[in-house]
Amino acid sequence: MYNDKICDHFMNPRNIGVLEKPDYIVEIGNPICGDTIHLYLEVKSKKVTDIKFQAYGCTGSIATASILSEVIKGSTFEEISSYNKEFVTESLGELEPSQMHCIDIGINILSYSSEPWKHIKVKTDYLVEEGELVE
Repeated sequence: MYNDKICDHFMNPRNIGVLEKPDYIVEIGNPICGDTIHLYLEVKSKKVTDIKFQAYGCTGSIATASILSEVIKGSTFEEISSYNKEFVTESLGELEPSQMHCIDIGINILSYSSEPWKHIKVKTDYLVEEGELVE
């Protein structure tokens, strides 16, 4: 069972989608469960001014991306890099043992967003857009 915050962000994800001209696109993946998140970042003066994400994964990973996108938006790279595992754990709320991998995904979202030039994403064609026909 997911907590209320995870349910809310899964049912009403914030900052979901794609930026038309992002400064950076980074990919966060979990090789164990296959969850994949793409972050689209718009940056000005070392500050993330806008963020969007696409996610392929479980309820927890989608909610994690939504929750942390709200943290990242408007933050400087230095502020983002200051957040740690405890911050992510508190931000997500109580999790079941099977959902604990979301903490690692959250840590990677913050880490990659604080230095996006080190994690630039190239290929995006395997993600499915809403309403897109999968053949």
